[in-house]
Amino acid sequence: MNRTPVGGTRAPLAFTVGLAAVAAATTWVTLLSWRTFVAEAAPVTIPLFFIGALLAAIGGAGRWLRLPLAVPLAVQVVVGAACVLGAVTGSIIPTPATITDFLTSYGDAITSAQAYLAPIPSNAPPITPILLSAGVGTFIAVDLLAGALRRIPLAGLLLLAVYSVPVSITGNGVSWLTFIAMAVGFLSLLYLVHAEQVARWGRGMGSQPGRDGEDDPAAFGVRTGAVRGSALAIGTTATTLALALPLLVPTLNVTLFEGSGPGTRQIEVADPMVDLRRDLNRGVDVPLMWVTTSQKNPSYFRLATLTRFNGDTWTPGDRDIPETQVARGEMPALTGVASATARKETQYHVRIADDFRSEWLPTTPQVSSMSVIGDWRYDTSTMDFMSIDEDVTTAGMTYQFTGVQVDPDPALMDTAVSGAASVRSAYLEVPTNVSSEIRSLAASVTGGESTRFRKARALQQWFREDGGFEYSTAALDGNDQGDLSSFLDESGRVGYCEQFAAAMAIMARIIGIPARVAVGFLNSKAAGPNQWEFSAHDLHAWPELFFPGAGWVRFEPTPSDRAGSVPDYTSVDLAPEASETPSPSASRSTELLPTRGATPDAGTATDDGSGFRWVTVVLVALGVLLLAALVLLPSFVRRQRRDRRLLGGIEELWAELRDHAVDLGLGWPHGRSPRATGAWLSDRFGATDDPDAATAERPRRGPEQNPDAVRAMDRLVEQVERARYSRSGASVDTEQAMRDVLAIEAALDHGVGPRVRRRASWLPRSLRPAAYVPAAEVVTRSSDAVETSDSVRG
Repeated sequence: MNRTPVGGTRAPLAFTVGLAAVAAATTWVTLLSWRTFVAEAAPVTIPLFFIGALLAAIGGAGRWLRLPLAVPLAVQVVVGAACVLGAVTGSIIPTPATITDFLTSYGDAITSAQAYLAPIPSNAPPITPILLSAGVGTFIAVDLLAGALRRIPLAGLLLLAVYSVPVSITGNGVSWLTFIAMAVGFLSLLYLVHAEQVARWGRGMGSQPGRDGEDDPAAFGVRTGAVRGSALAIGTTATTLALALPLLVPTLNVTLFEGSGPGTRQIEVADPMVDLRRDLNRGVDVPLMWVTTSQKNPSYFRLATLTRFNGDTWTPGDRDIPETQVARGEMPALTGVASATARKETQYHVRIADDFRSEWLPTTPQVSSMSVIGDWRYDTSTMDFMSIDEDVTTAGMTYQFTGVQVDPDPALMDTAVSGAASVRSAYLEVPTNVSSEIRSLAASVTGGESTRFRKARALQQWFREDGGFEYSTAALDGNDQGDLSSFLDESGRVGYCEQFAAAMAIMARIIGIPARVAVGFLNSKAAGPNQWEFSAHDLHAWPELFFPGAGWVRFEPTPSDRAGSVPDYTSVDLAPEASETPSPSASRSTELLPTRGATPDAGTATDDGSGFRWVTVVLVALGVLLLAALVLLPSFVRRQRRDRRLLGGIEELWAELRDHAVDLGLGWPHGRSPRATGAWLSDRFGATDDPDAATAERPRRGPEQNPDAVRAMDRLVEQVERARYSRSGASVDTEQAMRDVLAIEAALDHGVGPRVRRRASWLPRSLRPAAYVPAAEVVTRSSDAVETSDSVRG
């Protein structure tokens, strides 16, 4: 006779294969987020695709064949390890030579991960062994949780952790398309599992031969139609809201430069980038403001900060400027600047020309106090000052402020950790339409440097000298995506300050450094004792990059034809790096790789947080997996025992019913006959057809609540008695007995509250050595239904 698995009937083949396939596909899509770790992702993503498909086939086949869970799991581990070995060494056979080669490659991968920032350059020893091993482990864990244990929420948590790894390590964002694909896969897993469970409700009592879920696809469709609609509606609504709600939140959208154009002496600043182009191209150099200060040759007065690159242009983005942030009195502490960082405060008195109408207030980048008339406010994330009233501009006004000159320590910036956690995520956003050529160029220019600060200096040096760029105001194209690509192309490297600042800022974000663009004034000229004049031709743009401890730091990528010098802190000598850039030599000589076990010096991005902390990541991942295994172990052991008993004889089915009652905290009346035990259990039945009973903490109980379960109990008792006491050894219908046990267990489940059921599932009491505590005195349904002989087994 065909035997059925847990829950009545074996799940359809299409469901088993589909669940394994969706779990593997969702895992692979999630692992695509790890592409940011390497310059070339194909050697990782392509093998993982085929390995994931193979592991899914093994897990699905094992479940379809009803093998013990440990069997396909062991096969997956062995096959996965062999695939990783083959991908790294070229041979799936674990010989001493291949194992030695693999361990050497793995050690080199760890060294590269510790010595370089993401993405790991292609000329360094690859970190493929690490990524493949972690990817295979993820495939196996998700297949176990989703396919075998049907714990979709736990699988989702694991996938979310995998998705978050690149953000936590590199500080870079991950494509929203990857997140959407992962979310769709997760919702599909939820739908498949719960739809299959709904399709099997009630089969234990009413199924007819040839009309179960395996033989009657129409029945599955009828039962799950509502589930399908609800799941799709809920999933679509949740995903849509996740994407749409940020767009519906009210914000102040600041637009810059909507001026009247050239042809007039008046200077208007509403959109800094547009007016910067216009005023640099003016024939007449118009004085705009005069600054009185004790500082010699003040420079780099900032008008506005541009935080958002939308793929077409840089804009100020959305600003938060409530009434409490009035530009008057003491200002907030300097963002990201350590207390030990050297600084100097200077007083400035500013007078604006009548012809200079700006909704942005010129100041130094760092300000500690302000004294200005009018409704001028500041944004705490950018610390630039703006007017919220169109009628309030800078024309003809005077004001005072205290500026702060910060002298950042190059050594501190060279060892600084990632600044991603200290600033808004917007400062790391890179539009998806930024071409792969620009991304590869950023990695190529900075690939030989090991820390973020060195990479930033490399970008500055490349724009000013090594890249073959020229400064010219004749190039008046915008900083949109197409012009950016043309500007960075070897045949088009001619531009002005806006293009240099915009290009360096987006390339800095690509390599994981928070960046923004500042627009203001470059240099001043003397206009009297302690007085300095800024004019229209002094308008300038430059990038600001964030380093913890130093705050927002100015860089100068514009060639010396326009900007004569770079900041001092970007030109000082730094501590030598630990080693030269490794080459892809097969010998892996000690000259190419940092010595393993050696303590890296300040030039190596390891424990300072600027490199990969793979050891920590691996240990945390192992700890999470171990904790998950400990949490799942009782449920897993109990499930395996239940599966085995439901496929066994009548005594095993009776033992399963006993353990189920114990798990629910009902106890078990030892020393009673099967009929007396059945009567006792019937008094604890709940109504399986009452929706309120499923959620009530104290549901109504008794035989009258579930007549169908009472009849199932009577049939089961009769078969137990026949098997135990019949002299002729009458045959027992174990198929019917199994369905009766499932119906009785469902009735017992509905006789207790949801918390009791959850505890029974996760912490089954029947696994405890002293779990079988005698129950209370039996109360029977009829006087002749009880036998009290202690010799009768219960």
